[in-house]
Amino acid sequence: MLNNRSRESAGSGGTVRRLAAVLIGLVSMGALVAATATASVNFLPKKIALETNEKYGKDCFWAPPKGMDYANLPGAIPIQNPNLFPDVGSTYFVAQYKLPEGASLTFHGKFGYQRYMSWTIFGRPGQLGQIGAGDQIRDFRIKPDKGSINPFRPGANRLGGPRKYTLHIVSGDIPAKPATNTLYTETTDPDARLGMSIRNYIPDKGRDGTGDVGLPKLVLNLAGGTKVRGQAACAMLDPIEDVSKSTFPAPLWKTLVAASDDPENAPATNPPTWEKFWNALYNVAGIFIEDEAERQATYPPTQSGGFQNNPDTSYLLTPVSLKYGPLITFSGKMPTFPKTLPAAKTWIPRKYQVRYWSLCAGSSPVSGLGYDCVYDQQVPLSKGRRYTLVVGKAKDRPPNARAECGYRWINFGVGEKYDDPAARDWVGTMYMRFMAADPGWKQAPQRVKKPGTEKKIMGPYFPTSKYWTKAAFRKLGCKAK
Repeated sequence: MLNNRSRESAGSGGTVRRLAAVLIGLVSMGALVAATATASVNFLPKKIALETNEKYGKDCFWAPPKGMDYANLPGAIPIQNPNLFPDVGSTYFVAQYKLPEGASLTFHGKFGYQRYMSWTIFGRPGQLGQIGAGDQIRDFRIKPDKGSINPFRPGANRLGGPRKYTLHIVSGDIPAKPATNTLYTETTDPDARLGMSIRNYIPDKGRDGTGDVGLPKLVLNLAGGTKVRGQAACAMLDPIEDVSKSTFPAPLWKTLVAASDDPENAPATNPPTWEKFWNALYNVAGIFIEDEAERQATYPPTQSGGFQNNPDTSYLLTPVSLKYGPLITFSGKMPTFPKTLPAAKTWIPRKYQVRYWSLCAGSSPVSGLGYDCVYDQQVPLSKGRRYTLVVGKAKDRPPNARAECGYRWINFGVGEKYDDPAARDWVGTMYMRFMAADPGWKQAPQRVKKPGTEKKIMGPYFPTSKYWTKAAFRKLGCKAK
């Protein structure tokens, strides 16, 4: 049945399954909404962001750098706007192309001076136009060229070199035993528009968005054995710079909100309800269904992803509403992570629970914008690695919501942010990243295999949340870090 915000509508004939039918109909009508990000936070100094954009923004194969650091630069084009719940400190390079029949791609690259890097092939579009991840390879799994090192491997010198590697893109399904340094497109259709991305996270201080190593060099290997490079290769690959439309349809979102008996706040709850991200249908459309069995029957919680998610990352999500209180706190235990900034020589600690952690405030799934984020090294920790993050609008920020008092402030942003009078500026989404978790970490969200078991499995690492008034939070005072 519909949740307690939606029962009235159910009684008047607005059932979940009819909404599901509406969902499919909307998709068939092409009702997806592209969003333009107006990110308010940056990781890179503006000078370095400008240099990154200038150096790599005119490549014939890769679109210009995408991320919060690039969206508002002079002359930025739409594809540079991160509209799929982005993170701070990330630089993406996206390629969308067609691979001629029988052809393959070879890339000659270098490992960057940064916290994390991966290559991901886009999955094929599913319901709602959602795109999950296809084949993927993470930095430390890439075999370096002969005579080079992989600085991402355990115990490696992060600043050492040479750092060269070679990667291949091959048509067809992923075999039982994939070839070394090879990704597979999972299609052999020469007319299929393929997509892939390089994710770069947290470059060392003073390095550009690639970690100072630049874009990999492309070789197109034709079926007859001819190798094509540069502009000639691009001409045959037909790359485009289309904005991602893997967001959530506005008409369906409006229908689901209006069908609840609390359209002012839905789907937010008091206190906020955190859950693992499985896919867009289960986590976005399904959140309006109270009965878990019916929710799973209607929208199965398969790990098919969406919003072009990173398969290395497990996400926790919760919708929030400032009508419940102008401030929200999020507390929990911080997993261990490598402190790579400003430019650590080695991985410290050598054994960590996650490669990267962050909490971000964002918009509705319709627009998928990110407004503000904090990542692991920015968060003040108290005894037992405990953190408390405070979210709200600038006008409501209390004087003790600052690092010196043991708290970290996050700007709430401007709410749902889509082009419709129904968009609410007090409702948003919080999302938490646990990237590249250690397989041996028993409390990792990656180990959650069934909805509703997040808190039991994650224990103290599962966030707790509370709404506050400004006056009530001020009474907490300023405690030592």
